[in-house]
Amino acid sequence: MITKVYFSHLNPTDPLVHLHIELIKTTHQMWVNLLAESEEFDSDSLISELMRITGNSRHEINLGINAIAAMQNLPLLRDIQERYYFLNIRYLAAIMLAVAKGSKEIWPELDRRIVDALTPVTADEAMMQSSTLARHIKKWIKELDPTPPKPPDEKLDYVRTRINDDVTYAQIRLSGANRQRFNDLLQHWSDKGIDLVTGLVDILKANSKVTITKYLYTTHEEENNGWNPDNGFCVISDYIDCEITKTKDLDRYKGVVENNYRPSEGLVALVRARDGHCRFPGCCVPASKCQVDHIVPWKEGGKTVDWNLQLVCQRHHNMKTDARFTAEINGMAEVKWVGPMDVPMVTRPDGPLALKMPRGKWGQYLRDRMQARFERIRDRYRED
Repeated sequence: MITKVYFSHLNPTDPLVHLHIELIKTTHQMWVNLLAESEEFDSDSLISELMRITGNSRHEINLGINAIAAMQNLPLLRDIQERYYFLNIRYLAAIMLAVAKGSKEIWPELDRRIVDALTPVTADEAMMQSSTLARHIKKWIKELDPTPPKPPDEKLDYVRTRINDDVTYAQIRLSGANRQRFNDLLQHWSDKGIDLVTGLVDILKANSKVTITKYLYTTHEEENNGWNPDNGFCVISDYIDCEITKTKDLDRYKGVVENNYRPSEGLVALVRARDGHCRFPGCCVPASKCQVDHIVPWKEGGKTVDWNLQLVCQRHHNMKTDARFTAEINGMAEVKWVGPMDVPMVTRPDGPLALKMPRGKWGQYLRDRMQARFERIRDRYRED
């Protein structure tokens, strides 16, 4: 039997879903009608008239304009939106703003990838946040754009100072690799409990040298593109002058049960690279800020192995520990959450090592086979 697939906010058995879809549909069609004759006005006049008609702010009007621009320029996205009306105006606007940063030649491919990302592969799947999709679009543009943007002009970097009596005020602008290094320095001080002023003064007084250790991930297929648990996908060249002190192949930690409650450094790295961020629905706290959680608790016989571990931020870890939400993982590392309303939501891993489930019927058959295999593995360890 083929598994039914839909996003959790499109659950066909939930009566409130139908009300929500009707609201999105009505709002969407309102913007289509409002902008039907938009070419007859200059932009300032159009925005002013729309503000008068709707009572919305200029920002809200721009969201509507960008949302309809997405419908005009991304035909595949328009097709599924007009079929299901599952994306609100703000979400559509975020997509258009992200796509607009790439050349028009690659918009058709971006359109295809966006629709693929917005196609559920399991029942009750939680749709990714618009900010997460925007980050993916940014990565795709770097991969696809035949005319990539020029590297940041370091001449634009500056330190502006203003002296007022006995106080000096400074404003700093950094780009490229310098920006990444400065962000790492701020993160280093934060991890050590050192505030920015103290850290800067320490460097000024003692000319101190700060050593920062970073975890960088690359896949075997894309060795030129990287990922780190603080900022997500990155450009390896930003770290070109850094020293690589240790390399690990994380594949050897997959499926290996460890005897201790606390997972090894390698297993933690694997879970971070698989999940990408907090696995609670709608949460995007980065991997470096998350805790590694035993889905089946250790004291209840849960194993320290990748298929029983997930990343959760402190807030959502507490909600699971308090039993306000329960979590269950499957063979594709998809986590099903059930809360007080007893309605499931499924989140998929989003890191560079996440398993990508193929689309279509054969993909669903493959899902069933993989899940059956996973159940056999888990049952074997339950019997031990």
